[in-house]
Amino acid sequence: MKKRSSLVAVLVVGIVLLFVASVGANSFKEAPMLAELVKKGELPPVEERLPVASDVMVEPDLMSVGKYGGSLVITSNDSGRWDWGPWVEQSMFRFKQDGSGQVEPNVAKAFYSNEDATVWTIELREGMRWSDGHPFTADDVVFYYDHMSTPALNPDRTPVPVDAEGYYPAYTSKPYNCYTVIKDGKTYWAEFNKIDDYTFTVTFAAPKPNFPEAVAVDNKWMFLPKHFYKNYVARKDGVTDDPTFPLITEEEALANANRDFGMQWDNYSTMSRSIGYYHWDYAIVPQLRSFIAVKNNWNRVGEVYELVRNPYFWKVDSDGNQLPYLDSIKVVIINDAEQTALKQAAGELDISPIRPADYATVVRPTQSTHSVVSWSTLDWQGAFGLALCQTAKDLDKRALFQDARFREALSIAVDRNLLNMTLMNGQSRPQQAAPSPGALGYDPEWLTKWTEYNVERANQLLDEITEPWDRKEGTYRKMKGTNRDVEIVISISDPSVEGNYITLLQSAYKAIGVKVLDKVDPEVMKSVLTNDVEAKFEGVSITSPAIRPDQIVPMRNFSGWYGAYGKWFEDGKTTANGGIEPTGDILELINAYEAIKAAAGPDRDQIVAENVAKIYELHKKNIWIIGFLAPLPRYWLVNNAVRNFPENVVWCDEYRFASMARAEQLWLDR
Repeated sequence: MKKRSSLVAVLVVGIVLLFVASVGANSFKEAPMLAELVKKGELPPVEERLPVASDVMVEPDLMSVGKYGGSLVITSNDSGRWDWGPWVEQSMFRFKQDGSGQVEPNVAKAFYSNEDATVWTIELREGMRWSDGHPFTADDVVFYYDHMSTPALNPDRTPVPVDAEGYYPAYTSKPYNCYTVIKDGKTYWAEFNKIDDYTFTVTFAAPKPNFPEAVAVDNKWMFLPKHFYKNYVARKDGVTDDPTFPLITEEEALANANRDFGMQWDNYSTMSRSIGYYHWDYAIVPQLRSFIAVKNNWNRVGEVYELVRNPYFWKVDSDGNQLPYLDSIKVVIINDAEQTALKQAAGELDISPIRPADYATVVRPTQSTHSVVSWSTLDWQGAFGLALCQTAKDLDKRALFQDARFREALSIAVDRNLLNMTLMNGQSRPQQAAPSPGALGYDPEWLTKWTEYNVERANQLLDEITEPWDRKEGTYRKMKGTNRDVEIVISISDPSVEGNYITLLQSAYKAIGVKVLDKVDPEVMKSVLTNDVEAKFEGVSITSPAIRPDQIVPMRNFSGWYGAYGKWFEDGKTTANGGIEPTGDILELINAYEAIKAAAGPDRDQIVAENVAKIYELHKKNIWIIGFLAPLPRYWLVNNAVRNFPENVVWCDEYRFASMARAEQLWLDR
């Protein structure tokens, strides 16, 4: 690992030195709008806004060196932090565009480990600045980790139990497993140490050979501006000798945030999660991103949320032009998918994903102005998969949902060909939720398991696990030993997207005596965190459970299908805070994940491969998420004037979706 990471550092440094030699430290160029601000004395010269010449990041030109100017128009819904956020984010380490799963330096200049991967050294870029002009240093990383990212820790860096005196959660309310290792059955958090302003180390109690990949997936934004957040973070570590981090209480921090952000948060934990986790929503927060917000209207339907060029952005192209090329990205906030399709057909959007149902409607009228660009996916299913919460609070339903016969009945009771024609315009095909051809874990038997339409067998299976049902029209089965209908309440966030799916499942499941209800919940992911979701539509899209396990392994409070099992693991294997202890195959998933995490030494690759295979086998056996259709490629409608938009890139969560488009390199030829 040390040799590989050191080679990365050497190659990066070599490229930069060649660039400096050819361009020169005083040859950087900038956008005309920024040059005008420099001329007026409102902005420092470009050389003072970029890192020192030897540390500036040179982005390889995708297809061409660009021209400055113009605004790119995209769209998002009013929970669009997950849609527009990846377009502009910048991570400490990022995945390469080639789909290899390898990471490379980004915000970091270089990274490397010692021989046993217990100590990682990260080098930053000297002279790099936040969007407000304040220097970005190791202090920002160490402050974020020590005071915002970690929960309460014991002196040995094991977590304080949630039911113990002195416990407190992470400021962001979300602990990141990329910073933990398991040793002798205990979880230990890493220790961050500042070496100098542009170097820090991360030390683990046991080998952590996958640390860069884990960060690139789990906590890619492993930094926040200390000079800004010190006013909103209460001191909990007992240290009082740091004059740069004033000792303030939670009440004072909350009051400061409400005043400065113009909000009315009721408590410290709500505030801290909002500005500590979703910090990119707020224009007031300094960023390292390529484009920054100008006002906080990202969740207002009908408005345009504009992200403007960051004048302190720290990358240049091969000619020394400071990126980004675009003046701004304009995000049109639309909740209605049909309205989005109308704007696409009218040619009003420069880059936008095409829904399968809208393909012909959108592509035909725009064929002279726009092109279709295809990205591949790692999805296990097209459209949606049905996830039954294995820890549903209703114990009768929990027992039913945990019975594989019930899940099999639900799977084979659906006419997938009808779903395909209705939802996907016949563009897909029947498929179980499973890795597709070409993806890790691909298994043709798994793809077709429980996919043959067979209502009679579905009823036979249900006859074994419910009260007898006479199949009279308008009636439903009763749960075993009760007079209660067999009922599934599916939580949905957007009826315009998920409503048709609900209608089709209601019709299919009526034939087997299962009632389906929908519950509109715009904050459905928050409901998942409190185990208040019985069922939801869920997707799986992963490169490997060794890189991104949380969609298919209950290792954090995240996914609807495993519910409170994830809370149990995340809290240190305790039920004290609402977690539920797993058994059987769910526990086997966790054991396999822990074996992957603990793997080290010469047999590491074999141990990882064996346990990855075990995780896939357990999912094949249980089908915890019921899939119906095969995934389609990610189709983009792209204005012909847009340059440097890449083709054949992998669209997945690990790679942060649209982050792979490298928006800082996009430009408009018009």
